[in-house]
Amino acid sequence: MNQDLDTKLCKAYPKLFVNRHAPMQETCMCWGFSHDDGWYNIIDQLCGNIQHHIDWRERQLEVAIKYNEMARQCKAGNFDLFEESMKDLTNPEYKEKRRQEIINGGLRVIPEVCAQVTVDQVKEKFGTLRFYYSGGDDYISGLVSMAESMSGVTCEECGAPGKRVGGGWITTLCKTHAEARDIVYEDEDEDEDTN
Repeated sequence: MNQDLDTKLCKAYPKLFVNRHAPMQETCMCWGFSHDDGWYNIIDQLCGNIQHHIDWRERQLEVAIKYNEMARQCKAGNFDLFEESMKDLTNPEYKEKRRQEIINGGLRVIPEVCAQVTVDQVKEKFGTLRFYYSGGDDYISGLVSMAESMSGVTCEECGAPGKRVGGGWITTLCKTHAEARDIVYEDEDEDEDTN
């Protein structure tokens, strides 16, 4: 991928690409993004979704911890945190109802922390994107699988719809870029017409 797009991704997602310029003894990201520019949007969207998920999980953890501390204090008869959290409410009946719900209710489940993802390598292999990383959870694993599968129908050079082509070296290209490399590109529409 060209240097401008490389820099743009690293600047937009510094937590993910913290190892971008680390030595090769520590990470394969030292070689940068080993694919053409056409997959930039896939990677950009993937990274945005990964970081959003991690940040959202962190916020959910903070909210649950704060709520549980307030609930514990309310159950013990101390309503200082409750009053602070409800200071903007003007309806006293609703406020009292909420206080009783907290006193009589249970504590919130503390969500598991989602470890910050750090990217180890981004490359093309067998015509599709490979996105290797550390950290994350099952949701992030699903995001990565989806992005990798999308690369198999996206031209690696320009980002247009494409398909995996080639004999010895498989790559994903649109018809224009396949023909520019003298690779036979059979349209599915042509295949359907011959049946």
